Amino acid sequence: MAILFLPGIKGSELVDTYPLDWPRRWSLEDMVIGDIIENPLDFALTEGRYDAHDGHWMRPSRLIHYAYGSIIDKLRAWQKPEPVYALSYDWRKPLELSAANLVRAMHEIAGREQAAGRSPELKFVTHSLGGLLLRSALALRNARDPFDGIGRVVFIAPPFRGAIGAPYALVVGEKDGWFGTDEDYRRIARTFPSVYQMTPSWAQAAVDENGRDVDLFDPANWQANVRDNSEFQPSFLRDAEAFIRGRRARQNGRSTAPMLSDAALARAADKVLVLCGAGLPTHHTLPVQTQNTRNPNWFDFAHAVADRHGDGRVHVLSAAIKGVTLAAFGDAGEHALLCRNERVTNLTSLWLEGKRALRMTRRGPQHSVDRAGRSYFEPWDGTPSSFDAHIA
Repeated sequence: MAILFLPGIKGSELVDTYPLDWPRRWSLEDMVIGDIIENPLDFALTEGRYDAHDGHWMRPSRLIHYAYGSIIDKLRAWQKPEPVYALSYDWRKPLELSAANLVRAMHEIAGREQAAGRSPELKFVTHSLGGLLLRSALALRNARDPFDGIGRVVFIAPPFRGAIGAPYALVVGEKDGWFGTDEDYRRIARTFPSVYQMTPSWAQAAVDENGRDVDLFDPANWQANVRDNSEFQPSFLRDAEAFIRGRRARQNGRSTAPMLSDAALARAADKVLVLCGAGLPTHHTLPVQTQNTRNPNWFDFAHAVADRHGDGRVHVLSAAIKGVTLAAFGDAGEHALLCRNERVTNLTSLWLEGKRALRMTRRGPQHSVDRAGRSYFEPWDGTPSSFDAHIA
């Protein structure tokens, strides 16, 4: 029996394996202050798969230790003798490619455990984009019985239905967020299929002037100056819909490994925990000015609607699965650092041990000395109005 940990977007360092010294080209320093020496456009892809510039061959390396070192060290200590494997992947590329690699790793690790006389069952902990990767790999590995040989799973802040930050990165370019500190990251983000795979798709994620849903998987609904720019990739958007929606996709995209369905996760609800952060302003609705004559479909980020049902990046609307246990901690911190939070780590460990999702409410003046009794997180009923009942 083994535990596999999958990081989020930008959670794996990238090294350039073309130079003989294999320099790190994406690291914690790049995440915090940006690439101040080298050209960020070196990260760009062509056709969404290949490094665009000669003289570079990027490969995933170790995980960002500051984000994930604490939780992995504690799980290795608390879950002995089960090993905890930290698996990196190239977060720029289509998740289908990483899913195929993950399936191979799953077979190898399960075989290794069996050869050592241990159970080949695998457990998983994922953060952010890693949750989408796992759902893709589970369906690819065994479409008929995706949880065969799989133990408990913890999805930490998974953007299953995307995030408003993805179109923001593609349209505006972030200066202090997921894709670096230089506006050139807007240009390279448009070459990353993984960013399109986080297009927000929950109900009312994008709305027109009359409050009607705008389907952002349809390239025709994107801001005109972006949609008509040669750097924007409509095919990535269509393929992203096929990845997220599977057979329900309408834009004629293609995915070799669509995500496992919500229904399949719900059927394995006894094994699955969705664990989120809450308490930080998090956008959940993007106004789209479809009647703007100067720049049709203007994405009005300045008036995007937010509430505190999220971690500043991923809203609970994106993560929650009807019928699956949903837990959220109101003081867990920002999205990128959720795995450093004590309660997140503790609940993850408890779930992996086969225990119920303890709320772990912090002691307050209203609690008695012995504070008899415990309460637990329950499966989500599918109504957004119940989110507050899942936040501790």
